[in-house]
Amino acid sequence: MIWMHWWKGLTAWVTCSNYKISLNGLEILCLMIDRMGEEFKPHVTTVLTACIDRLGDSKEQVREQAQQLLLKLMMPASTPQYVFERIMGTFNHKLFHVREGVLLCLQNTINRYGARCLQLSKIVPSICKLLEDQTPQVREAALNTLAEIYRHVGEKVRNDLTKRSSIAPQRLNQVYAKFDEVKTSGNMLATADLGEFKIYQIFLCF
Repeated sequence: MIWMHWWKGLTAWVTCSNYKISLNGLEILCLMIDRMGEEFKPHVTTVLTACIDRLGDSKEQVREQAQQLLLKLMMPASTPQYVFERIMGTFNHKLFHVREGVLLCLQNTINRYGARCLQLSKIVPSICKLLEDQTPQVREAALNTLAEIYRHVGEKVRNDLTKRSSIAPQRLNQVYAKFDEVKTSGNMLATADLGEFKIYQIFLCF
């Protein structure tokens, strides 16, 4: 019973309009996940709802802390795939900060846990749609997210995007230019050079 009262209180803190209280709630939840580990999984879905709302907060430090909480909810409390299956709707969220935030979360996720951790075939179409978002920050985040996937996977990403008639030619050229920039930077990961790009074939079969 004591736990339940604390639980409801923390959720209320996270959703509070006072950013300092919201920030404290997010930080305490991060600490609780560190302590509870896998035992936190029954509460992941409940926390996700409050956490996603904070991705749209007007305060940058709250948005950043919400990102940290999302990553902690993935592991060890659950898995990256478990979390993304429950937040897919945020790609269409009415607040642009939330749309931008979920793209940044995806970048952070594959950088921390690797491209193997997600079924990217279910996510990439949503990223492509956001290339035409009305908000410049979201369009930029979508472009950078595709570039990050390319950095992990390689040329197979370019080949598959070519087949997507929904992407305007001008926008597609912009994506390819970004890919070339990443390729010449020398920051491609070793996973992008594995044979026939088997990682991408498994997780990005369109």
